[in-house]
Amino acid sequence: MIDMMKIQKDMPLLEHYMYLNTAAASAMPQPVVDEMTSYLQKQASIGPYLPSFRQETYEQVEKIREKAALFIGAEQEEIAFVPNGSMAINYVSGGLQWEQGDEVIVLDTEMLSNYVPWLALQQQGVHLKVLKTNADYLVDLQALEQLITPQTRLIAFAHMSNASGALQPAKEICQFAQQHNVLTLINANQTVGLTPLHVKELGCDFLVACGRKWLRGPEGSGILYVRKALVSTLTPLMIGWGSTQWDYQNNTYSFLETAKRFEPGCPIIPSILGLGAAIDYTNAIGIHHIYERVKQLTNYLLKQLETIPGIVLYGPQNSDYRLSITPFNIEGLSPDDITNYLAQHGVIIEAGTFMANTIMERNHIQKMARFSPHYFNTFEEIDTAISLMKKFKEFSKGKAQDSY
Repeated sequence: MIDMMKIQKDMPLLEHYMYLNTAAASAMPQPVVDEMTSYLQKQASIGPYLPSFRQETYEQVEKIREKAALFIGAEQEEIAFVPNGSMAINYVSGGLQWEQGDEVIVLDTEMLSNYVPWLALQQQGVHLKVLKTNADYLVDLQALEQLITPQTRLIAFAHMSNASGALQPAKEICQFAQQHNVLTLINANQTVGLTPLHVKELGCDFLVACGRKWLRGPEGSGILYVRKALVSTLTPLMIGWGSTQWDYQNNTYSFLETAKRFEPGCPIIPSILGLGAAIDYTNAIGIHHIYERVKQLTNYLLKQLETIPGIVLYGPQNSDYRLSITPFNIEGLSPDDITNYLAQHGVIIEAGTFMANTIMERNHIQKMARFSPHYFNTFEEIDTAISLMKKFKEFSKGKAQDSY
């Protein structure tokens, strides 16, 4: 059972807004903020390099690494802390040893950050292939099989699209890839902290996730999972202390044998501490409770949106395949005008392309508006948003008639 009173008490933002935009970034709970500010205040008071304080800090970082590993079903040595999901994807795309003629498959629902890094590999002779998803924006394994050849090296896909809300059958995709000796990278930016997730059960080789979305951690936080057997096959894009061993006498260097090889230089301590607190907060609620709560909110949102005249919903036709992210347009209204009107009345959603241009092209639109409720949202907030949009549609209709 989710304690909504406590959760809402931990959100100062709710004094001013109804926030329905977690797919972009979520508001941090107060305990996450407190963990970060406590460290910063202590650092300001005694300095960052008091030996006992520094030792305590780095020990805490390693505890959070273990905590992050447990959260996604990985081992501690397989986890690297990264500032964001985009950088994590680049560590894989830039770190693998590619050969002329290798192929990478991505979905036609990917956004820029899980498309362009693979597109850039064409300069090395790597061929990018785009798999067309089905009517529900999901991978059809038969279509995927037709696209795979002996040269296929990796399949990279978003666990859930930021502009369709379609939750991919990740386990089935990874198992299918294994049968064909193909690597898999899951972009879990939109699912870590929202759905139960276990990398060993999924069978993926790489997984990336930022902390600022469904985990409700700080900006500048994220994780990169690399399956242990593959750590040594990825050459880090950057070199620095903490990730590299330097044999000065022999003028040689080597990378660590764990995923820490992807963490050169000073860690972003406040963000890592905040990430750890966010994982604790999520665990205290329970990821299964979060998933069920958001599923209920999603189904309710869809039903209420369908009561708006002229509404056009994008994403899976079957609502069983959608979670939270619900893009839409209303005939005769600009998505920007809708979001601005809602913001003026204390409701925050978002409009844009969400850098998912293939989805815009697929639906013959320039932009869309998007709801993405999380567990802290309520059915009453959804009602308020729907009521406001109906009022805005009527107001706009009356204004248009007055202009004639």
